[in-house]
Parts: sequence; C-alpha cells; structure tokens
Amino acid sequence: MGEQTSRLYYGARVELNRGDEIPPHDGFAYCTPSLDAAVWAAELSEGDEEPRVYEVAATGSTENAEGQPDYTPPPHPAMSWRSRKSLIVINEVTEWTYYHGTRAELRPGDLIEAGHAANFGPTPRSANFVYFARTLDAATWGAELAVGEAPGRIYIVEPTGEIEDDPNLTNVRFKGNPTKSFRSRAPLRVRGELEGWTGHPPEAIRAMKEALARLDQEGVEPDDG
Repeated sequence: MGEQTSRLYYGARVELNRGDEIPPHDGFAYCTPSLDAAVWAAELSEGDEEPRVYEVAATGSTENAEGQPDYTPPPHPAMSWRSRKSLIVINEVTEWTYYHGTRAELRPGDLIEAGHAANFGPTPRSANFVYFARTLDAATWGAELAVGEAPGRIYIVEPTGEIEDDPNLTNVRFKGNPTKSFRSRAPLRVRGELEGWTGHPPEAIRAMKEALARLDQEGVEPDDG
C-alpha cells in the first residue's frame, strides 16, 4: 500500500466533532488529499444536512484507490484514498480560499471588475458579474477556457462585496454548488498568483470546448443578468 503523508480531507453531510471516528463502510473509509474532492463529496452525498468538510487522520495504512482494478473514478473530483481502518476527525474546515482563473496578467492589489468582455456565450457582450470559485478545479477551467492566447493564470482573490452562487452551475448538473462557484457585482481584489497548478488533460479541454461550442450554436445564453 502507498502511504499518504499530506493532509487528508473527508466530505459528507454529517456533523462531526474533533476526535470522532469515521469507520470503514463496505470495507473502506475513503478520504482525499484534495480539498476540491472533499467539497464535491460533501455536496454530492445523500441527505439534507449541511455539507461539511473535515481534516482527518488515518489510523491505518492508506492506498490510492485510483490505481486499483476495483475502482471506477467518477467524472468529477472524488475521494479516492482509502483505508481499511477508521479515520479520526482533526477539525472542520471553515476557512476557504477563493480563486479566479483568467488569462490576464495581474498584480497583488489589482481589482477584477465586472464590465469586461465575457469569456462565454454566443454573442459578444460585457459581463455584469465577476466570477470566482472556492475549488481549484473550477478556477483551472476558468483559466483554460478564457478567451485569448496568453497563458492561463489563477489568482487568489478576495471579494469586496456581496457574493452569490453562480446560477450557470448551481443545480444545473448536480444538486447544490459542488464546484463552489460564485459571482459578485463588486470587484475582486487580487491577493496573489497561484503558481504550479496542474491543468486538465488536452482531451478533456477539447471536449469541454466542443460542449460550449454546441451551446453557442444553440443560442444558449449564460445567466448574467
């Protein structure tokens, strides 16, 4: 088994406390070193309770299930590390980082404001909102799909006003807001640039661009009003 030494996270719709035990289910207790994957797991889990993400510790050895023949990965980030022993809750994750993916070159302190040319949609227009996300996966898509030829960039940002769920993603494919994508009419303040992020495979980017092109051809307008 491959040992996982970085932080581990667990997402679910259940309220847990420090020291609580998460026992194996059907032979394994699943967790992940990816905060994105834990967010998706929390939002997509069954139940009506508030989705929650916890930092956990494994009480036994762990393995990456993605390398095992009995594991079929879903089409979204998922908890894929597993242990035959229980997980112990260290604490709940309550402080979050916001990301903005783009091709613009920005500096700390710069403001990202509404009114710029929108990246998506069948007709040229100015965006009425600025869009951002709490998961790196969603921000990565923003950087990769943004209009232009400059390199994609991801910035850590700070909202300066009220925020709301991005209706173009919320409840469109999955319940809730698993990508933790938001928008605001107020500017975002750049706190810094994220270095060393990993993009999606070329075939995934191509498939996403083809899907967006089909929506353009069908005249589907994004909700940006």
